[in-house]
Amino acid sequence: MDLLILFMIAVMFSTVVFFIGRFACPKHDRVPLIEVDHVLLWTTLRRGWHALGSFGPLTHYPDDPGGAARA
Repeated sequence: MDLLILFMIAVMFSTVVFFIGRFACPKHDRVPLIEVDHVLLWTTLRRGWHALGSFGPLTHYPDDPGGAARA
């Protein structure tokens, strides 16, 4: 049962990443969904993953967490 839940989460996450990648592509370059083959699937997933990564970190990490200048 736990593997089924993990599989469902992975499929839902992949679907979200796919559609983010699909809409990150310019409209004139999009292929209809019926014509997507395995190469376009992986390319779109990669484009979505990179689009998610381009948002950057959600928290700010200071360069010097101690606040003291180094000598």
